[in-house]
Amino acid sequence: MKTLFVTATAQTEANYYLIFHLFKNHNTDIKKIVIVSTDFSREKGHVDKLVGVLNGILDTPNNAVTVEQLHLAAGIEEYDIEAIKDTILGWIAVNRPSQIIFNITGGTKLISIAQDQIAQSSSRYECVYQNRGRNEIVWYNRPVGQQCYPLNLPENIENRLQAHGFTTTSNISFLELPASHFHYITKMQQYMQADIIKTQSLVRLLNALTADLLQQSEDSFPKTINIKESNVYKNCRTWLNQLAKTPNSYFTHDTATNTLTFENKAAVAFVSGTWFEVLTGLWINQHYQNRSQEDSGVDVKIGLKFKKSSDGNEIDVAYIKSSYLHLMECKTVNWHKQESPTNAVNRELHKLQSISDVGGLNTHKYFVSLFDISAESLRVAKDKNITVIHGKQLRDFAEYIH
Repeated sequence: MKTLFVTATAQTEANYYLIFHLFKNHNTDIKKIVIVSTDFSREKGHVDKLVGVLNGILDTPNNAVTVEQLHLAAGIEEYDIEAIKDTILGWIAVNRPSQIIFNITGGTKLISIAQDQIAQSSSRYECVYQNRGRNEIVWYNRPVGQQCYPLNLPENIENRLQAHGFTTTSNISFLELPASHFHYITKMQQYMQADIIKTQSLVRLLNALTADLLQQSEDSFPKTINIKESNVYKNCRTWLNQLAKTPNSYFTHDTATNTLTFENKAAVAFVSGTWFEVLTGLWINQHYQNRSQEDSGVDVKIGLKFKKSSDGNEIDVAYIKSSYLHLMECKTVNWHKQESPTNAVNRELHKLQSISDVGGLNTHKYFVSLFDISAESLRVAKDKNITVIHGKQLRDFAEYIH
């Protein structure tokens, strides 16, 4: 019976990607997976998480695979390589597998060394690890020329979240959004390219007009609001009227009475901020569509919600590309009008940093802001390895994507 050994670890991708690669892409003849567990990995839930992920991969008619645990007791994974080897060799003596693959990507160094030493004892045993820098799997004890192969990775957000113990509660694919969204954001994109400062003024006006409406109940709509005469309104009136005339527009604009009318609360929510998330999704898609024909594109999620237990999380825009999870927080807030602008931005940066734990180490984080943020906040973002795209940089959005 061909057997794969994996070690439960906090970085579930160390096992998940390899197993996905073998079972989904190469129809492997592996019939048993042995999870090497420790007291620590059990207590932290890493074993249960890995078992759950494996069930998702292996649950097909073509994969009659059994999964079992091999426990390393009393903390030997940190100090006793001979005891680790004895435990593994004891299992081999009882079960007599025909072939063994040891995945040495995860686990402590001693566990990896122990498996490597065992692999040297038989031509039927192999070791493999992931080279994430080059997205390869490496069979290092094979002859030269037969060692390195491209790692086929799962480009699926639900799978990635599951690998870290999260479940998605809501996710909307960018390409499945209603056409009215695209009419609106196309116009806003044109405005930004023409005059970013004027676009910011238009957004400030709309945000101010819709702020109170967000608190209203659905049954109180439709709602009509008066627009006070001002230089901002005078300057943006034509653009506002053009937005109102897009197909299936989110509001009507009466230039005679200087009023806006919203038919429902969903329209208010879109105009007051969701549009910027959708526009960010458009920029991402445009970026990948403009690359080489071999590029497979991305599935961008808007308003992704996920949870581990009762606590919920939400990120405005998310997608996976080349195994990296990209998370984007999108804001149309005029920070300079906040009571403490830097503190307001920093709170959002800390929140983004906390949420990004969902993706593990292979996560790119972005803070996308219509308005510029302070130099101090830029330093905070840099310390947290968060890429900021703000103000006029939005017009060259693709240049800032990793």
